[in-house]
This record gives sequence, structure tokens and C-alpha cells, in this order.
Amino acid sequence: MKRPFALLASVVFTLGIAAPFAQAASFKDVSESYRFHEDIDYLSDIGIISGFLDGRFIPDTQVTRAQAAIMIGRAFDVDGTKRSTVFNDVSPSSVASGYIAQAVEGGIVSGFPDGTFRPNEPVTRGQLAILLTRAYELTETAPVSFKDVSKDSAAYSYIGKMIAAGITSGYTDNTYRPNIAVTRGQFAAFMSRAIDAVDTSEPLPDGPTLYVDFLNVGQGDAILLWFPDGQTMMVDAGRSDADIREAVNGFGPGFTVDTFVATHPDADHIGGADAVIKDFGVKTVIDSGQDHTTNTYLDYLAAIQASDASFKVAKEGQDISPDPSVSVKVLHADSQAADLNEGSIVLKVSYGDSDYLLTGDAGIEVENEIMAKYDLDAEVLKVSHHGSSTGTSAAFLAEVSPSDAILSYEEGNTYGHPHSEVLKRLLDYGVNVWKTPEGNIGTWTDGQEIHFTQGIDEPPTVEEPVEGSSPVEVASKDLTGETVGIKNSGASSVDLSGWKLVSVQGNQTYTFPDGYVLGAGKTVYVTSGPNAKEQQPTYLKWTTSNMWANIGDPAQLFDSNWEIVSVMD
Repeated sequence: MKRPFALLASVVFTLGIAAPFAQAASFKDVSESYRFHEDIDYLSDIGIISGFLDGRFIPDTQVTRAQAAIMIGRAFDVDGTKRSTVFNDVSPSSVASGYIAQAVEGGIVSGFPDGTFRPNEPVTRGQLAILLTRAYELTETAPVSFKDVSKDSAAYSYIGKMIAAGITSGYTDNTYRPNIAVTRGQFAAFMSRAIDAVDTSEPLPDGPTLYVDFLNVGQGDAILLWFPDGQTMMVDAGRSDADIREAVNGFGPGFTVDTFVATHPDADHIGGADAVIKDFGVKTVIDSGQDHTTNTYLDYLAAIQASDASFKVAKEGQDISPDPSVSVKVLHADSQAADLNEGSIVLKVSYGDSDYLLTGDAGIEVENEIMAKYDLDAEVLKVSHHGSSTGTSAAFLAEVSPSDAILSYEEGNTYGHPHSEVLKRLLDYGVNVWKTPEGNIGTWTDGQEIHFTQGIDEPPTVEEPVEGSSPVEVASKDLTGETVGIKNSGASSVDLSGWKLVSVQGNQTYTFPDGYVLGAGKTVYVTSGPNAKEQQPTYLKWTTSNMWANIGDPAQLFDSNWEIVSVMD
């Protein structure tokens, strides 16, 4: 990842409030596989952060409000001389007092209504958004669609500015988790992205724009194109319905896919295709023409037959773009290939001077074939077959000459993808490598330059509710009648204030009202649709709109801390 250096001369930032130690590569507890290793390594290399005398960085320790004030203060080389502050719980002898005073004067931090600063409390993700936005004077804003961030939240507008600056994209379940404490590793990552944001002055789209998103669907491929005229195309759909639905969850209600392309019928490319076709209004399906005998492939065909989508087989040389301002040229497709991977559709997407090469699972034989026929020069290469050594030969890489490469795979997969020789080849060629296990990779281009964003947030740990851990559960679900029953089977009442009921398919959330208590042994029904009614304590009215997808829609119940309590598929 390229990092700016212009700002660094004025930055004195020490994450470990201790004597300087070594670089991240030397920290005992920060391995190269650690999620924020690159950010820690970057700041450590430049001398901005340090660890502790025993050689540790302790990345998973929470950051307190006092420590945050010190770190941000040192980032701007402010006078941290100890002094009195306006807060009754900050001693003038505290090492943080000067930094807190300066941060208050600069409008970066503030206290609580009771006159306290609460220096030993952990910094939350919402508070950090406020601190960094003020400190780095971020001004551009973006829509905030996280289901756990209310427009009434104090952090709402600041989170929008963090999104616009590319500092965060939230979690893959469409949450930001504003009340979760920030760790030292996360703080380093947020800080490095903030430095990037202010120093590079990364532009925002202005005018007709092509967006190409490489989605995190685990061990599989899924690529989403948003054309300048507003139409969309998805190339492949991961291994399962759940994976693809989670990957597009943040795009919100009304998301559609106009054209779906199946590069070949392997399960890790069409596993979620039936869901895409059924759920997102696909009008055209473009296929490699290869047959398969798996249930996954049969589900895909059944979804096409049940839809109104037209079905086409890709032909080499044709342009399948629905938008005349963008070319999506088929460089290869072979319905008669003996091997499914060798029959993969290969696409070159071109908009102005910007080119993407999407290779499916094509191997070296196909690479040699298209090298002999086409100009393959492209700024972005989607590496074939999840980084397998069956593709991406040295000759092919030299021909494409990409500046950036995308590796789409699942961390710890049984195939060993990406293979080390492919990764080494990419790095030896000086290619910037982006990996989907680190989150959806967003790109956009105005036809001149290609810009990248990728969220720093760790993928959420998907946990099934622990059986018996809560007496409250989703007890019934009537999708047609738009009624979901929540039962408290325990011996005591439970306060459901702020709890959430989520329609997974519809990406909609109902929040239980403040003060609502579900009695022992009682059931409450959350109602929606035309017959919704509010008759507490038995009936709660969500909305008169239909919220649940009749074709199948899991119901998830979360407590007020967004911890999952119950699921009914």
C-alpha cells in the first residue's frame, strides 16, 4: 500500500506511552498475519508509533480517552506541558493534562455535561470518529447507512466524513458499532488512514463515473460494476446465497443487478447466483455455455427459468456492456472446453484510459491464447483462480503490466490460495496487491485514474446464539402475514429497550421502544404491512409497509449492544 510522506515531518505520534522501541516487524505480538500489521508497520517505520520496553505493542488493549488525547496531541506536535484543565477529574499532574487542555482549546475534544472528562474510560468507535474528523479537519461527507447509527447520534455526521475520506467502511453486516471500544491496533489503522486522507487529498467522484467493486465472498469471486448511466452488472456470485447477500448488504434497500455474468459453472462462482437472480431483479444472464451436473448449477438454471431474465451465451469478441460509454469485451469464452476453468469468460472492462482485466479461473493456456490476440494492458488485474499457480504466468503479468491486483479468496482455505509463487511474482513486479479477506475493495474511475478504497474494519465474528443464553427468542414468523413473535420463556421480565429485530433479506431493522418490558412467559408480536397494529404489550407496530420477503427471510434478534440473541431461518 502506498503511503504519503509529506505530512510526516510535522508528526510526532507515539502509540505506546513509553520509551520508543522497534518496528512493527519486531514487535513480539504483531505478526504479519495480524489484521492491522501494515498500518502499524507503516507508522513504526516512519517513527510515529512505538511499543513497550519488553518488545510488545499490545495491539488488542483498549485505548483510553486520556491516551487518545496524548496520541492526537503528539501527532500535531502540540505543547503537552502539564497544567490545569476545565475538567474536575483531570489532575494538573496527569501526563495527559496538557494534551487534554490543548485539544479542548483546538476544539478537538470535549467533556461530559457533568463537567468530567472521564480520562480512564475507553474511547469508542463513535467518539474516535469525532476526534479524528475534528483533528484532521475532514469536510467531505458521505451517506451513512449503518443500521446501528441513528441520525440523532452525536457521531452521525462525523462517521459520514470518515466514510467519505476512506477511513472506514464499517463491518460487513452493515454496522459501525459506535459504542464498541477501540483497540491500539484499530487506533493505529484509523490514524494511518486519516493521514492518507488529509495528505493525499484523494478526490471524490465528480461527473460520470465507473465503479468496480470486488466483494468479499470468502473462497470465491464476485465483482460488481456500476456504470455511469446507473445500470449494474455482477460478474460471478461467490459460493453461497448467504455470502453474496452479506457482501451486498450495505448497498441498502432497492439494490438491483441488471446483468449477471457467470464466468463458469464452478460452485465458488455461481453458488449465490440463484439468490442474485431471484432477489435483485436481474434482466439479463450471460453464461459461458458450459454445463455442469451439480445441485448448485441446477439451482442456478432453475432461478433463471423462474425469472423474466433473458439468457445469453458469451461469444468471444463481443461487447456485453449495457452502457455505451463503457466497453466490456469478451476476450475468451469456450463452451466446449474440456476443463471448466479453461472455459472461463475473460473480460476486459475499459472506460476512457482506465482498464480492468477480469480473468475468472482461466489458466496459463488461456493466458497464452489471449496474449496472442489482444492488447491486455490494464491498470487492474483480477488475479485468476484466487491466486492459484495454474495462472498468472510471468509472461502474462508482463503483458498486462498492472499497477494493482485483486486477490479474491478466503483466509485459511484448504487450497492454499493464493499460492506463494504467484504472490511473490506480483510483488516482484511492483504490483500493489489488494485482498478481499480484508473487506470489500471499492474502486472508481472517471476514465483517467483509478482510485481505491478498502475499509479497515475487521470482519465481524459470526456467532450463532448460545442455546439457553437468553430466555428471549424468535418464536414464530409469518412472512405473508408480516408478523414475528418474540417470546420470553424465562421466569423474569426482560427489558427490550433498544433491542433490534432484523429482516435479513430486506435489510430492514425494527428497534424496540424505550421502556418496553416483555413479561415472563409472554409473547409480543412485531407487526408490519397493511394490517400492522399497536396494542401494547402484545402487539407492536413496525410500519404499514411490507418488510419481509415472502420467498424466504431469516429473522434475527439482537440485544441493545448488537449482540445476536436468536435467529429463525
